[in-house]
Amino acid sequence: MEDLEKIPSVIKDFAFFVQPKYRIASWLPGSGNTKNIGSTTDIDKLISGTGPFASLGEAVYDDYWMFYLTDDMANKLEVERPYADLTSYADYKRRGSAVLKRHAKEIAKLGEEEAAKAEEES
Repeated sequence: MEDLEKIPSVIKDFAFFVQPKYRIASWLPGSGNTKNIGSTTDIDKLISGTGPFASLGEAVYDDYWMFYLTDDMANKLEVERPYADLTSYADYKRRGSAVLKRHAKEIAKLGEEEAAKAEEES
């Protein structure tokens, strides 16, 4: 213990930071075969909390990662992978929104019928 100060440290000059996960998250998984949410690897962006979702907001981050599938996951489910990055995510959401818009009246009518049926049953 008396020589502790003489032993050179392998690390020094620590910088500690705290950011909400969505502000430092990447659009890529942390590893290639799992759904672990990756983080930006740019130190300045980590410290300042300016990863890709920082400007998009927590709601977009949540939606992106809630439905994200790796190739393995999509294959296991026997579905086409809906998106793999932010650009294809935006395209996927636009397509879904367009479909819902085209069927808005039908959806509203079905919703009214479901509500009436539920009321009759209660």
